[in-house]
Amino acid sequence: MSALTRMMDRLGRDQAQLEADEVARECARPGCQSVESLVEREVAQVTGVVHSLAVPPHGRRPEVRVELYDGTGVLELIWLGRRAIAGIQPGTYLTVRGRVACEDDRLVMYNPGYDLLPSRG
Repeated sequence: MSALTRMMDRLGRDQAQLEADEVARECARPGCQSVESLVEREVAQVTGVVHSLAVPPHGRRPEVRVELYDGTGVLELIWLGRRAIAGIQPGTYLTVRGRVACEDDRLVMYNPGYDLLPSRG
């Protein structure tokens, strides 16, 4: 494919798809799977960027919920018994490991092991 053809192809794609492709390239790491390739009940390792973080109000059971985005999809991470995790906030890059579950048509990983990664840039 010529350089001109590649440039025209890029111009024809919308900005959201270009950003998703960029995140997918940045999150592709040896030993990691993409969110779109995850299979329920299997142990997986995924790298992505934290899109959102939610903690229920006091009075409800403590948990931290994170949406991890890798450019191909979203994996919900749920840490039970916690109200915060140092270093995890929107924009943080993580590699997580754990068993994949499916709840309400969402991919979920409970209490995953994780590694904080350097910020992109």
